[in-house]
Amino acid sequence: MGREEEGISSLRQELAAIARTLQAILLETDFLYLCDSEAALSKVSRWIGSGPRTTLAGDANADIVTSIVESAKARVLQGACTFMVKVKAHRGEPLNEKADTQAESARQLPSEYRQWTTHTQTMTYEWRDNDGVTHVTAWSKAVRSAMIRGGAEHQRQRALNRAADNWNKTFMLSTDSGLQRIKQAAITGAQSDLMDSTRWGWRCMLQLQETDSWKKPAQHGRLSSCLGKAKAESF
Repeated sequence: MGREEEGISSLRQELAAIARTLQAILLETDFLYLCDSEAALSKVSRWIGSGPRTTLAGDANADIVTSIVESAKARVLQGACTFMVKVKAHRGEPLNEKADTQAESARQLPSEYRQWTTHTQTMTYEWRDNDGVTHVTAWSKAVRSAMIRGGAEHQRQRALNRAADNWNKTFMLSTDSGLQRIKQAAITGAQSDLMDSTRWGWRCMLQLQETDSWKKPAQHGRLSSCLGKAKAESF
């Protein structure tokens, strides 16, 4: 099943299972479907005797629901009965457990076996989680949190860059203290600090604070908290 990058939910997977099953069975054969997803059954039941009021406009799963409705209609025209029954998940129901196993195997199939891959106009976002793993999804709480986290990291880096600039003006250009600091870093094997702007910014900030010649650029609690947390992670 396609469109994973749009942040599809488990409901889409359950609806896809119903649609694929209806596609596989004979139209004239009575059919009993055992389903452990109440949400999927509720979605399908909206189309039973609801008349023209039901609509798929704006529905993220409209492509799959359309397939289900068309298959069900074709079965009705052939005189076949279709029953869908809710069962409890992970309770030892043999057919339900077998379906879960088959679903896991289906995830390993190559892309040419996928259906319902047409993209919608949903905007997607590329973001990284706390472990640095990149995701591409539609808007969600995780995307919002990543934006807030990225903004805080940007403000932190700005503060560290300002610290490095002030350190250059205070020590590097006017005294020998700056050169001594760099020599000390090289001697102690801390060359990586010189190459990493974040770690070097922290070193500059600490020396400026020690000499009381520089004040923090922002006294707001939120940014100060962010800087304090980042400092703890850096050392």
